[in-house]
Amino acid sequence: MTDGKNRNRHHTPLGELTRAVGRLAGAKSADDVVEIVRTTARALVGCEGVAIIRRDGDLCHYIEEDAIGPLWKGQKFPMSACISGWAMINRQTVVVPDISVDDRIPYELYEETFVRAVLMTPVRRNDPLGAIGAYWAAPYEPSDDEIEVLEALASATATALENVRLISALKNAVSEAELVRDELRHRVKNAYMGAQSLARLTLPADLSNEFSGRISALSRVHELLDEQMKDGARIDLRSLIEIEVEPYTTTERQPFSLSGPSVQLQPMRATALGLVINELATNALKHGALSVPAGRVEIAWLVAGSELTVLWAEMNGPAVVEGASPNQGSGLITRLVERQLRGRLDHVLARSGARCQITFAIDAAIREDAAPRDDRLR
Repeated sequence: MTDGKNRNRHHTPLGELTRAVGRLAGAKSADDVVEIVRTTARALVGCEGVAIIRRDGDLCHYIEEDAIGPLWKGQKFPMSACISGWAMINRQTVVVPDISVDDRIPYELYEETFVRAVLMTPVRRNDPLGAIGAYWAAPYEPSDDEIEVLEALASATATALENVRLISALKNAVSEAELVRDELRHRVKNAYMGAQSLARLTLPADLSNEFSGRISALSRVHELLDEQMKDGARIDLRSLIEIEVEPYTTTERQPFSLSGPSVQLQPMRATALGLVINELATNALKHGALSVPAGRVEIAWLVAGSELTVLWAEMNGPAVVEGASPNQGSGLITRLVERQLRGRLDHVLARSGARCQITFAIDAAIREDAAPRDDRLR
C-alpha cells in the first residue's frame, strides 16, 4: 500500500514536464504541437498567460494563446518592435520583471492587456523559428526553475516540429514514389501488350502464339510479384522461383527441377532474389542450358542456421570453357546479391554448365520446415 505522498508523485513539475515532452514527441502535426504547448505551458510555468509565436519572415505572428485575458492572437508585429522578436534575433531567453521600466517593450501594445511581467524564450535557439512567452499580471521575477522549465518546453517543441517536418517530407516522398510506381506499372503493362501486338503483326502464326504465351507469362510474373510487394506479405521461396521461371517453360518442355524446404522471404529480399533468378534464366536462354532442347536447370535451396543458400545449376547446355568468368548480366547479379541481399555469390562456368550459388542471412522465424522437396515445375 502506498501513502498519499507517493500517489501524488506524478503531479510534480518534473512529472508534468516529462508528460508534456512525451506528448510532443508523439505529435503528428504542427497544429498538434501548438495545442500541446498551449494547454501545458501555463501549468508548467505557473503564469497567468502564455503565447505561442511563429516567425514569419521579419514578422512575429502570434498564432495561439492561453491567458486570463486577451493578448495578441492572430496579430503580426515587426521583429524589431516586440520582445518575442528580440528573443529570436538575439537567440536567447529574455526576462522582463516589470514592463514599465524596460525600453525593449512597446508599452502601447500592452496597455490594454493584463501583462506586467514577461518571460520569453526562442524555439530552436540556434536558428529560431518561433518563441514561447509567459506573462504575469503583476511585476514578477521568474525563478531559475521557471525559466529552465520554459526553455525545456521550447527545446522539446523545436524537436517536435522537426519531427513533424520529417514525417511530412517522408509522406510526400512516399506519395511521389507511389505515383512513379503506378506509372511504371502502366508502362510495363503497355510494353508487354506492345510486344504481343508486334509479334502478331510480324511473326508466323505458330511462332507468334508461342512468343505471345511467353510474354503473357512474363506479365503474370510481374503482376503477381507486384501485388505481393504491395501488400507487404511474405513470399514463399518456391512460389517465387516458379513464377520467375514459368515464362521459360512450355507444355512440351519442363527444363526446371526444384528442391528445397518451405521458406518465407521478406518482400525486399524476395524482389532482389527474384531479379537474380530472372537474370540467370535470361542468360541461360541466350547462352546456356535453356538455349538448346536437351538443356536442364536444377534449382535447389537449403537453410543452415540463419542462412539461406540457393544453387542454380545448368546441365546439357552448349559447350562452355571451364573456369571462364561469366559476364552476361554478372554485374547486375553481383550487385543484387552483395548490396541488396548482403550475401555471398559464387558464379562460375563448369564443364557441365553455369553454376551459381547465392548465400544470404534470413530470419530463422520465417523458415517453415526443413524437409526438402524435389520435383519438377508443373
